Amino acid sequence: MYLKGAELQGFKSFANKTTLEFKPGITAVIGPNGSGKSNISDSIRWVLGEQSMKQLRGSKQEDIIFSGTQSRKSLGFAEVSITFDNSDGSLPIEYNEVVVTRRIYRTGESGYFINKNECRLKDITELFMDTGIGKDGYSVIGQGKIDEILSQKSDDRRHIFEEAAGIVKFRVRKEETEKKLEQTRLNLIRINDILSEIEMNLGPLEEQSKKAKQYLNLRDQLKTIEIGLFVYKINEARQKLEKNEDNKKIFTDQLLSEEQTLDNLQNEKETLKTKIEEIISEIERIQDLSANSKNEIEKINSNINVSQERISNNSQNINRLEQEIIRSKSNIEELTSEKEERLLKGADLTKNKEKYEKELKEKLAELKAITDKLSKVELENESDKRQIENLTDEKYELLNKVTINETNYANLESTIKADTKTLDSIISELDKNRIIQNDIKSAFNKVEQERKTKLDKLNAIKEEKADFDKKLKSYVEKIQTLEDEYRTKNSKLNFLLETEKEKEGYARAVKSILSESEKSIGFGKGLLGVLGDLISTDDKYQIAIERALGSAMQILVT
Repeated sequence: MYLKGAELQGFKSFANKTTLEFKPGITAVIGPNGSGKSNISDSIRWVLGEQSMKQLRGSKQEDIIFSGTQSRKSLGFAEVSITFDNSDGSLPIEYNEVVVTRRIYRTGESGYFINKNECRLKDITELFMDTGIGKDGYSVIGQGKIDEILSQKSDDRRHIFEEAAGIVKFRVRKEETEKKLEQTRLNLIRINDILSEIEMNLGPLEEQSKKAKQYLNLRDQLKTIEIGLFVYKINEARQKLEKNEDNKKIFTDQLLSEEQTLDNLQNEKETLKTKIEEIISEIERIQDLSANSKNEIEKINSNINVSQERISNNSQNINRLEQEIIRSKSNIEELTSEKEERLLKGADLTKNKEKYEKELKEKLAELKAITDKLSKVELENESDKRQIENLTDEKYELLNKVTINETNYANLESTIKADTKTLDSIISELDKNRIIQNDIKSAFNKVEQERKTKLDKLNAIKEEKADFDKKLKSYVEKIQTLEDEYRTKNSKLNFLLETEKEKEGYARAVKSILSESEKSIGFGKGLLGVLGDLISTDDKYQIAIERALGSAMQILVT
């Protein structure tokens, strides 16, 4: 057997996983001071079960875990594994290669493993006992260990020689056997003390035995009585159950009746809902109609306002046109009188024209005569010439006046015709506006009458809806009351059924017998029930009888 290798990770200065191989022969580890040579021997001592941190050059368990450097964080655990070649069978184990592992965490947890199987520290100590390998073996000698061995007492040195001779295992077994013998001797002494104590108590125990036998007899009698009582209570419970079944049937009938009533109310409620929905739809239709009527009324009112505005404008225009007609008539009268005057004046002018033309002809004749005589009489001719020129000028003036009068007469006739046409169109527009106003008034009266009718109908529907709402509210309240009553009765029924099922209120023994009798027909044979269920009385005496019987209500009758 020899040490093949070691694997260190997180142990002291070995932060990384480090594997060491020890081949047959001499293996030496060299290096400068502080490089970790001693840590290798410490790791071997630690994995073999060393518990003293002083032997491992530390003060506490965390000191053997890598504590970190400036460039590297500390680790949370330390693990060391050593491998032995066991091909010669030196170790009492079936494996040809034995790997011993020890692991420790900063939290204090630790573990031992042999070939990756968890084990105890004692298993490792016994495995290496008498092999010279172990925490106290001579195979691991540290610095100054030789001087310490030589300076120890003879008994301590003998331990090393026994380890080398291979008798430590027997010495350990001897010490364990001596400890067991001592413990056995102490147990014998204690047993003798107990025997003497028991012998002293034999007399009282005999008396207690008699009492115990008497107790057993009485217990059997009590058991028989209790069974009879239980059977009685079972029968009583059965009768009570039958009574509860009858009550349940009554409650069920009442429940069916209430459910039927509830269904009727629900149907009535649905009918009312349908009616209400119809009424609401009718109200909405009427509201829509009312809204349309309001829009139509507003439209008609707008048209009326527009028509009234137009009527007002037309009235103003009529007044204005009437004033203009009056003025036109006055102008016509003035123009007519002026026309007549001008006609008279024209007639006069025509007469004057004829007169002047006649005179002109006469004068022309005279002029011609004078012209003929002009050569003869220049002086007379000169005066006649002036007179002719004057007459000619007067002629032209009269002609201009006649032309102006004719033009004024023509203009006056065209003005009279235009004013007459305007007056006719104004009168026609007034008649048309009067017809439109009458039509608008009749349409407005019709719409107003229809609006009043619809408002009356809407008010009637609102009153009917209010009546329906009151009825619906009363029905809803009635349904709510019935539902509450139904829930109360149903809860009470469930509570009674649950109480009957669980046998609440009975003593535990009575409850057990009743439950067992329900499970097994043979067990409940002859059991009539509980006394309280077998008694029937008027309701007015029920409380008095319950008070008088008290706990006897649960007596089983067989």
